[in-house]
Amino acid sequence: METFLFEQRSVLPCRENQLLQIYSYIGNIDEPVPHCLFLYGNAATGKTACLINTLEYLSYRYVVLNAVECYTQKIIYETILNKLSGHVPSRDNKYMSVFKCDNIKDFVAQLNFMFEKYSYEPVIIVFDNASRLRDMEHNILPAFLRLKEFCNLNVCTILVSDIPFEKYLLKTGLKEPIKIFFPQYTKEELYNIILTNQAQCANYALQKLERNSKFKNDILRHDVFANYLNAFLSVFYRPCRDLVELKHMARLNYVEYCEPILNGSIEADDVTKLWRYIAPILKSSLEILYLRLNGTNNHLNQTGDPCYEIQLKMESLDLTKEEVVKEGEQILTNEMMSTETFAQSFELPFYAKFLLIAAYLASFNPAKEDKRLFMKYHGKKKKRMQLVNANAKLAERLNIQLGPRVFTLDRMLAIFYAILEERAGLTANLLAQISSLVRLRLLTASTDCMRYKCTVSYEFIAAISKMVGFNIRKYLYDFI
Repeated sequence: METFLFEQRSVLPCRENQLLQIYSYIGNIDEPVPHCLFLYGNAATGKTACLINTLEYLSYRYVVLNAVECYTQKIIYETILNKLSGHVPSRDNKYMSVFKCDNIKDFVAQLNFMFEKYSYEPVIIVFDNASRLRDMEHNILPAFLRLKEFCNLNVCTILVSDIPFEKYLLKTGLKEPIKIFFPQYTKEELYNIILTNQAQCANYALQKLERNSKFKNDILRHDVFANYLNAFLSVFYRPCRDLVELKHMARLNYVEYCEPILNGSIEADDVTKLWRYIAPILKSSLEILYLRLNGTNNHLNQTGDPCYEIQLKMESLDLTKEEVVKEGEQILTNEMMSTETFAQSFELPFYAKFLLIAAYLASFNPAKEDKRLFMKYHGKKKKRMQLVNANAKLAERLNIQLGPRVFTLDRMLAIFYAILEERAGLTANLLAQISSLVRLRLLTASTDCMRYKCTVSYEFIAAISKMVGFNIRKYLYDFI
């Protein structure tokens, strides 16, 4: 066991306790494996990686199924049998699958026949995204939890889930599995894990920027990346704990952090100046969190303006004003086209698009202006001197540049019915589409799921509005 932990510590840092628990249950070859293990915790906490690395180290026969892809019991049974037998179905074969199995009885019979000579050899069946099993036939989940009782084999079912086991319970009851919890990474753990990616981040920055700079060695220094990581986590740790997303954003923003070092404007050891330079860029990058847009290449300034690159070129005096304006228009056109293509890739239902538009309007419009924006007969509004002065402020005070505000579910639904031309009932399917928007990270929900915040940009929501023929500018307070 000590050898196993020593080998896995470098691959999976900060997960020694969970690796030790998994190994203690299935690592002893002379002991029978448990009937079922249940690995649960938030997304990107290392559940699947720890399990797969352990199974690879033990050299067990195992099969990993994604419950999202295997959406019927026939696909589940045949996929398990095919993978355990080593058969890879393809369209070139006369038969896509060697095994034909429609129910649990045939599955158990074929599984026993396949391993009748190796009845003591451990067989592991892993279900990733196991929460999808709750939406399938009611006999699938209880059958796999008790699969060892049905078979004459040393078989173990392992469920990997983002939700606790209490959400799986049925009225008929389920056999209790052995639970292993994967907590969220702390700030120190995230720091240590992302720090191991220093070489990849440095090479990516050098590819994007000038390689022949005399300050190239400063980018490869360990302490420079460590200082950057402290600044990065101070901004990103509170809104995001997803390790995969944090690695992606850290790599993108490290390019911006290295730019003044490579051109010699800021020394690599001047942490204060580097922090003042990178802080507004990191805060503007929060707007594209989870969207996987290459936001750092837009050179966003403190107000989130994508035209900052144009201003830099005008200051450099390398181009004339007309050339810079023409190039700036091309940059903005390309950006809008890429955002529109990205928005179309979601393929949201019709009502989900209007719900997202309503959420954006609720996030970026003052609540006190809803009556004037969405009601036909809202009465007259007196012009006061304070209102005139407020409207004369600079563009930096626009709501779409100040960031999204939290809104309630009732307010979003009220705006949804106000902008929707046809009548639609408040059904379970409609509310389920709100949950889908949250899972897609287009909305973020509070703990009680009654308060939300819209996370998409104006270009993204403009592309969505264009698909359904809705004029978003007509209902935004900033453009009135």
